[in-house]
Amino acid sequence: TNMMEYDKAVVSTQSTGDEQNLAVLTDHGVVPILSKLVVAHANDDYVRGHIADAIGRCCIWGNNRKEFGARDVVKPLVKYLKSKDTFVYKAAAMALFHLSLEPENCVVMHENHAKQWLVNMVGDDDWKLQEAAAGCIANIRHLALANDIDRSQR
Repeated sequence: TNMMEYDKAVVSTQSTGDEQNLAVLTDHGVVPILSKLVVAHANDDYVRGHIADAIGRCCIWGNNRKEFGARDVVKPLVKYLKSKDTFVYKAAAMALFHLSLEPENCVVMHENHAKQWLVNMVGDDDWKLQEAAAGCIANIRHLALANDIDRSQR
């Protein structure tokens, strides 16, 4: 079953080019499948890169960001940032940026020290990686500032 789920993840990576495909994939349970795979393939860089890429692409549809967070995908993706494989850490940074648009996911990123890995990526030669890393850091920071303001007004 793991290989079949991996195949579905690869297909979803290649099929998420438009909203109709994302809607169909979501309706067919791609979020739970990818959520299981993110942990099941924790040590296989080839698979991890494709899983992170698929998660990032699926985040732009509906409530997928929130559902991925509820399925504990954020913490393992933060670990993907530590990979030596360029495709893996770039795909993870892109996925985390999309996930960071959901406040609960920012909390998990903060608790798992994503910023320390993302800060280094802001200086990368790849401008897409720079923007994803900087955007993710900004979203984490905005949530922290909002929490500070909320606490100070109590």
